[in-house]
Amino acid sequence: MRPLAYIMFALMALVTITLSTIFLLMPRMNWSAAVKPSTLENRIASTVRKRWIAIHRPDQRNPLTLTPDNLISGREDYDEHCSVCHGIDGSGKNRIEAEFYPRVPRLTGDTQQLSDAEIYFVIANGVALSAMPAFGERHRPEEIWKLVMWVRHLAALTPDERKKIERETSDQARSHEEMMKSHEEMMRRVPGMAN
Repeated sequence: MRPLAYIMFALMALVTITLSTIFLLMPRMNWSAAVKPSTLENRIASTVRKRWIAIHRPDQRNPLTLTPDNLISGREDYDEHCSVCHGIDGSGKNRIEAEFYPRVPRLTGDTQQLSDAEIYFVIANGVALSAMPAFGERHRPEEIWKLVMWVRHLAALTPDERKKIERETSDQARSHEEMMKSHEEMMRRVPGMAN
């Protein structure tokens, strides 16, 4: 066989293996968000995500000055848009009691190692195939930079701020439990809906 024939044969074999994997093997895998991914899958996804962010992030620092008003504004936007998944305290404990894959990041953990520009990029663009939405289309850059300020601040909460957030978290959990009990009671009253 000539070299060109070997190359064509190798390409055909590669295409066959790839298509078989995509259409036969992968659909049989467990794609549940509740299943912990393998170490290899975690490492590959993490590396690709980090490289994507590093390549595409803006090359700038937060242009806004850290002021009490900017921090309050950032917290208000965070509470409205981010705390549902990341938790009021940035712990990654979501308020909807659901499993996510990839897991919701702890904003007080490894996220703090990202630059302000990288955090801005993730907030503005979101992350495909995760639950992280993109906020850049509907929010002004100033709003996103204020969110970055609050994310940074989460890792350095004062004891008073932490106590306030813990109270809010407890109040929300209690409110959620009451709502769920009310919902279950209502469902028991609906014919055919009781378990």
